Amino acid sequence: MDSTAVVWSDKTTPDRAECARKAWALYQSENGIEAENRIEDLISDLLHLAEVDEHPGGAEGVAARALRNYEAETGTRPEGRTKAEQPGRFVAQTRQVGGVWYTVGDGDDPRAAAGFLWKAMQIAGFRFSELAAHSEDLMQGRILTSNDGFEFRVIPRDES
Repeated sequence: MDSTAVVWSDKTTPDRAECARKAWALYQSENGIEAENRIEDLISDLLHLAEVDEHPGGAEGVAARALRNYEAETGTRPEGRTKAEQPGRFVAQTRQVGGVWYTVGDGDDPRAAAGFLWKAMQIAGFRFSELAAHSEDLMQGRILTSNDGFEFRVIPRDES
């Protein structure tokens, strides 16, 4: 897990919160600091912005990626699901070359599972502009290796 934690994030939760504090303060100064102006209002407005600016997957895609990033940064694991949530049929995994595979997320289709690897792949040196093509490779069962010595794959759950 140590090598995976390094890939995912080197910032603590308070560090990450401080990154957003200026945006939150600016949002409050524009919209008022009254009790009705909550952080979820800012998040909702950012999702509207994702739709207007046509971010990949729109608001839903941005929200899903944001949740995956948050879970990765805080150590929330797919194993922490409630019994009502069923695991996806495909798993996204990473490891240091030759190490033990570590599952970082899952999805009902390989594309959804591959999305869990995007952040780690960027940190490991893959270019953002190439991630969509790399996702296609992952969906076809290829193992991708970064120059930093990390491997990434998406496989059916029953093979993990």
